[in-house]
Amino acid sequence: MKLLMMNEWRKVRIAVFVTSAIAMVAVTISTLFFYKSYALEAQLEVYEVGFPIFNLIFPLLAVIPTGWLMYFERKNGFIKYTLPRVNKEQYLLSKWMVSAGSGFLVIFCVSITGVLVALYMVPPITVQLTEVDPITGELKGIIAQSRIFGEHFIEQPFLYGLVFSLWKGIIGGLIATLGFAFSLYSKNLFVILTGPFVYELLENFCWSVLGLERYRLVTAFEPSSVMFESLFWGSFITGPALLLLVILGYLVYKGKVVKARIYDL
Repeated sequence: MKLLMMNEWRKVRIAVFVTSAIAMVAVTISTLFFYKSYALEAQLEVYEVGFPIFNLIFPLLAVIPTGWLMYFERKNGFIKYTLPRVNKEQYLLSKWMVSAGSGFLVIFCVSITGVLVALYMVPPITVQLTEVDPITGELKGIIAQSRIFGEHFIEQPFLYGLVFSLWKGIIGGLIATLGFAFSLYSKNLFVILTGPFVYELLENFCWSVLGLERYRLVTAFEPSSVMFESLFWGSFITGPALLLLVILGYLVYKGKVVKARIYDL
């Protein structure tokens, strides 16, 4: 299995590195400049205000580096020639692990780059308090009461950013898994590469229409996208769990209902 994974990694590593590099440069630029238009209270907020575009396009970043591989191996018949040499289940498992791992790696690298730039490249911000204390009439800070683990957000910003970058990477791996599932059966490369992005948009739209933004996948990815009062533990579980159900449902439908075959393209 280790050799299979190494072989699969060699096939996609350039695409993964190029995608990561481009996205890391983009997040560096956005982090260095976007914060200047905001009144901020904590240094890590520089990262937050520089990252919104990536909260939207992260499915593309997670899928594009690897989503094409299975499509082309099925299209040109290469996958059939692997049957005499390697166990089919192990071959597919190694491909999935590399795809999911690559999705994790790209999203984690992009996120942690934004954190590092915000904390160590951007000059210390001028703290601007915007909330008025109704009792004293003085300005007060609200970050500690408006973020998950708000005290850590202020006092241990790198640890906070590292943990959330790891979490975002995990969601990136789940999205990459959806792209891999599409690549097992779809004959359309465009659907494979953009399907997870479309899923995110539709899921976002549906929950928003219902007034349940706290359940969105993007809320699990970036909790500050909704009011703190709306968050609870289910905000981090619902989106990823629904995504897993969609992946499982797609695989069961294609494999058991439609009876499509991965090796019979």
